Amino acid sequence: MHLRFFISSPGDVARERALAQEVVEQEIPKDPLLRGLVTCEAVRWDDPAAPAAMPATLTPQEAVNRGLPKPSQCDVVIVILWSRMGTPLPDTFRRADGSAYLSGSEWEYEDALQGNSPVSPPHVLVYRCTSAVSIDPDQPDAASRLEQRGRVRQFFDRFKNLDGSLRGAFSEYDSPEAFRDRLRNDLRAYVQQRLAGQAQEQTRSSEKAPPPFGEIARALWKGRVVLFIGNRAMSAGRSPDAVAGSAPEIFLPSGAELSHVLAEDMALHEDDDDLAQISSYYETFQGRPALRERLRQILVPQADSGIRVPPLYRLLAEVPVPLLVLSTGFDTLIEQAFRAAGKPYDLVIYPADRKDLASAVLWWPHGETQPRTPAPNELDIDLATTTVIFKMHGSVRPENDEWDGFVITEDDHVEFLSRVAAKSAIPSLFFAYLRDRSLLFVGCCLHDWNLRVAIRSLSRYFARRTTADADEEIPSWAVDEQISELEVKLWRRRGVYPFQVAIDEFVTKLRARAPR
Repeated sequence: MHLRFFISSPGDVARERALAQEVVEQEIPKDPLLRGLVTCEAVRWDDPAAPAAMPATLTPQEAVNRGLPKPSQCDVVIVILWSRMGTPLPDTFRRADGSAYLSGSEWEYEDALQGNSPVSPPHVLVYRCTSAVSIDPDQPDAASRLEQRGRVRQFFDRFKNLDGSLRGAFSEYDSPEAFRDRLRNDLRAYVQQRLAGQAQEQTRSSEKAPPPFGEIARALWKGRVVLFIGNRAMSAGRSPDAVAGSAPEIFLPSGAELSHVLAEDMALHEDDDDLAQISSYYETFQGRPALRERLRQILVPQADSGIRVPPLYRLLAEVPVPLLVLSTGFDTLIEQAFRAAGKPYDLVIYPADRKDLASAVLWWPHGETQPRTPAPNELDIDLATTTVIFKMHGSVRPENDEWDGFVITEDDHVEFLSRVAAKSAIPSLFFAYLRDRSLLFVGCCLHDWNLRVAIRSLSRYFARRTTADADEEIPSWAVDEQISELEVKLWRRRGVYPFQVAIDEFVTKLRARAPR
């Protein structure tokens, strides 16, 4: 998004004008939350890099109007005033009722208020310096300076009702530095609001194009789809006010709730949703065994606890052909769904907590109670006949804690990503399998940098591919209840079609279109 900011002020606030341009063109575009999402252009008649031309045949205001965009043509207009209102305009500048403007600054302010777009008029910000103004009555320009102060007061009188109450908003400051800080906050809030509005508009547009349910269902039932399931899939269908572990439907805790539980255990009382950070603190102060035990207490539900199994898992268990499912969850709900449906599967787990098996994976062939530990590139499974569930970030094991492991702390994620880069974390067998298949990402939040990096490392195997005869695209899709503008761009860059839809709704419509 490109935004233009018109800076309007007389010459007595030159420092503030320079600071405003610095905030607009340097600070806002480099803000960590805005970087890469917005470019900003400051419009000012005295820009040292690109000043407006001043022909002798034109008044200064006419020259500015010809050489620069008008305030009404910009996204934001910043008006800064202190002791001067500015130079009066010639008679060619008059309001519709014939009255004169106090100065070019007032004309620019009113032009901004009128706007040139009924859809998106300029956002007008007015700032007034409250520093004392010293006027020596013996100086030759004393009368002129007093007149200028009077015009400033007259301008700000428009913001007051007859009873003295304010009918318009402006901000006061007492130093150029205070102005800079206030402007920075005001512009950051404005830009974030514009980006949010753009994302909402994009969301509304994307909702008009629903996922290709029939195409996805047919591909899934033919075994032509590899599933990549993120943590948000587990909480699908959960109402915003539902509490983990509470009836009527019992849910396992989300990542944010798990973070809060660990923080409370350490008496941190922090409302921090960063699970990697909080679990790192927990490991540092309580030790890895204590962290493993606490996670086991939370994630291994009792048989009669009634934990809700996501409908997505039950749907996958109904698919009559073998599947490859990659999951980032620690829980065992997907395995429960497959066992309940009587669908056999092999289980493969990344051995996060077994340093002695750092060059292996844990593999439970269907029906076996103890894992085999082949090297990732030596895993030998016939994917044409066998369903495989691969737990990328480790998992608990209900029967005992011998094989529990978790990619959960910051160090865990760094170690996992380094092994992904070295091709020693994900079996090469899986890469070969997904080369000519679609990927379906469900509940994957790309705001999570760990997941983002992992998907990026895999994207060379699935992005923008065609069939062997190069005649037909092999599409991949991403489905989630909330997809930000940034995530839309990231998915599309990876060659994935993103769709914002409730996951349970997606599953219901997918099941309705399943081949009979």
